[in-house]
Amino acid sequence: MAEATEAVAWGPALRRVADDRYGQRIIGLAGSEDLQAALQEPRLRLLLAGRTGAGKSSTGNSILGRKHFDSRLRATSVTRSCAVASGRWAEWDVDVLDTPDLFSSEVARTDPDCKERGRCYLLAAPGPHALLLVTQLGRFTAQDQQAWRGVKALFGDGVSAHTIVVFTRKEDLAEGSLQDYVRDSENQALRQLVAECGGRVCALGGVSPEERLRKVAE
Repeated sequence: MAEATEAVAWGPALRRVADDRYGQRIIGLAGSEDLQAALQEPRLRLLLAGRTGAGKSSTGNSILGRKHFDSRLRATSVTRSCAVASGRWAEWDVDVLDTPDLFSSEVARTDPDCKERGRCYLLAAPGPHALLLVTQLGRFTAQDQQAWRGVKALFGDGVSAHTIVVFTRKEDLAEGSLQDYVRDSENQALRQLVAECGGRVCALGGVSPEERLRKVAE
């Protein structure tokens, strides 16, 4: 009974992700009619982006509610190619696209023939409802900044209107709020990023998959 009640409660929250702000086309593969048709379907497409080691794969697993993407603590990227996995939440089918090292300054070496960048376009077609830029709380580094530049290089500057900045390690906030953390941060680059993305942020930590998906939907 609790599961059914939660599903009804979170339905409207998930719909907000697929409104005009997130539903407009990012990737120019499908025509506007195709996109509008896709938006009528009860399906969310979420694309994970960020620097190597930021926690993209583990965030994807948490949203899905199961371990699908390989997620290990390593200095180099564990994810070697784009992968998509689907889950079910309320009336929504959720598609989560995990990405390898497509956004660093090393992309010309790691993806010299643009194969994975092409796969990213194809797997996300006709366009994700939201791009989740994953970073670690308290560790927004030059590599994170480069990853954001790489995201804009791949998708265009307009991608910021569709981006949510996702902070892992929410437990490090203790009793503080994420908004206060960002506002009071001495990291100017972080504050600029959040402002560029319209202030859309959420923090994920040791919480249930339902809570993670709810926060993304908000």
